[in-house]
Amino acid sequence: MVFQRFITKSISRFIFSLGLGILSPFFTPIPALPAEKIIIAVPDLNIKDPIEVELPAFEIKIPVQSLENFSKEGEYTDEFILYSELLKDEIKELQQLLKKQKQELQQLLKKHFDIAPNIVEGFMEEPAGKEVLKRLGKIIQTGEDQNGSEALKIAFELAVAEPDGLTIINLLKKFPGDIFIELQEGINLVDELTERFVEENRILIELQKQAENVAFSEDKRNFNNLPDLRKPGNTKWEKQSLNFRNPNRDRSSPADIYLPKISGNKLIPVVVISHGLGSDLNSFVYLAEHLASHGFAVIVPEHIGSSAEKLESIFAGFSRPVDGIEFINRPLDIKYLLDEIEEKIGSDPRWQGRLNLQQVGVLGQSFGGYTALSVAGAPLNLEQLRKDCQSEDTKFIFNLSLLLQCQTINLPLEMNKNLGDERITAAIAINPVSSGVFGSENKGISQIKIPMMIVSSTKDIFAPPIPEQIDPFISLTTPERYLVISKPGTHFSFIAEEETSKSIELPKQLIGPDPNLAYPYLQALSLAFFRVYLQNQSQSLLYLSQPYLQYLNQEPFSFSLLKSLTEEDIQRIIDNFSEQVTEK
Repeated sequence: MVFQRFITKSISRFIFSLGLGILSPFFTPIPALPAEKIIIAVPDLNIKDPIEVELPAFEIKIPVQSLENFSKEGEYTDEFILYSELLKDEIKELQQLLKKQKQELQQLLKKHFDIAPNIVEGFMEEPAGKEVLKRLGKIIQTGEDQNGSEALKIAFELAVAEPDGLTIINLLKKFPGDIFIELQEGINLVDELTERFVEENRILIELQKQAENVAFSEDKRNFNNLPDLRKPGNTKWEKQSLNFRNPNRDRSSPADIYLPKISGNKLIPVVVISHGLGSDLNSFVYLAEHLASHGFAVIVPEHIGSSAEKLESIFAGFSRPVDGIEFINRPLDIKYLLDEIEEKIGSDPRWQGRLNLQQVGVLGQSFGGYTALSVAGAPLNLEQLRKDCQSEDTKFIFNLSLLLQCQTINLPLEMNKNLGDERITAAIAINPVSSGVFGSENKGISQIKIPMMIVSSTKDIFAPPIPEQIDPFISLTTPERYLVISKPGTHFSFIAEEETSKSIELPKQLIGPDPNLAYPYLQALSLAFFRVYLQNQSQSLLYLSQPYLQYLNQEPFSFSLLKSLTEEDIQRIIDNFSEQVTEK
């Protein structure tokens, strides 16, 4: 923590980029007088390590025009030189750091954020958007102790309407009145985020070690002599497409069915795959084909209210952000799709006596992970979520999935919150979003009574592992539960990048290591899980173990598996880490 307290100017730059980074994916101009200068309130500095600095509180005043000139020409104006000279003798290291960052800062100030004006306006009218602005407004103020949220809202709306779009310089120029940056608030925020980041990483490291320790006591087998679940099966299958109707939607939805060609009277086990926000029917083709080749009928619905096509419409300016009603419609999509297939079984000779719809598995990723938890029996807790979404907690900055979960804040409290389907008898949730919608302490999750696997990724910045997967796993009461941790998996490690997919293209640094190398893990684990809990093949339990994952593990991925975890285990990790930091 000490290190970051002396990088005052770097933190102020971080605050601006943080605000844009959070708001940019989701954002009628309003007349306002442009800002002329930025006033940075620097707190008392008393630093001993790594350099010794003692400075009283002071203010830095920088004209916005000077910043604009710097962004264009790359040259410091008199104001920059003045503060540089003031600090030259006391903080030589800081000077060197700023010199190295000069080009980076110049590029940041000019960076164009490609966002449609209606996205900006729509997001900032949403409850979650207002809360994010309020927190940023405590740092970027209109005067001493004057929250700048409303001014930020105006600045964003005006800047995004400029011919060259949203840039930091445009944002500063459109800010009504002078900008007061309360640097201590920024430092506090950075400290809090850093502390959470370090703590969560320590927890994940210790959980992986715990899984390795448990492996020593588990039954060891030579997996070289057992069937390789990563390989395709021998069952032939065919792909069929159909449309189904969720009465709550304004049009029908497409679905694909991968149907094994199996003769005889034995019923075929069924698995439903639910894609995430901004994905589509092609996102898990590799998994659907794999399961089908091993004798499972795989049904893949498209959730049209949160699909890739929907996101394209939002970014093109033709649609509002994803509505909270999607948290209701997604589980209902699965219900009505299964209902429609049941009708086919009863009326169409080609379907009769083929599918077992009384014991159905579900697998979902991200928003689809929420969907899997919901149909598995976890009821919504809208009352608690409404309170949480109106708080000023930094978790909204640290946990981006809450911006999606808080879209439910306007749903009527009297809505049916239990969307479980009794036909679902086993579930896998990959990178699910869950911490808000199922209530404090994940009380909704605790009501799941069926076998459950939760898959988490250590580098998931959209649905962070601790609040969205680890804590929910602890809340599970079902005896058949599995927590899988993927290192260094991201939120996108299991999503296929098909040429036919309409999914939004993502930067490689967000995707992480080649997802093709992660697919075999999911193929093997899901096959074993559904064999055990849909086909009663107890011998496949051998594969649901840490020794098996150690057998599979190969760079760059490393997977760990735990079957039990308590709050006391997590607290012990935190306490031990705190003691180590104190000793140092």
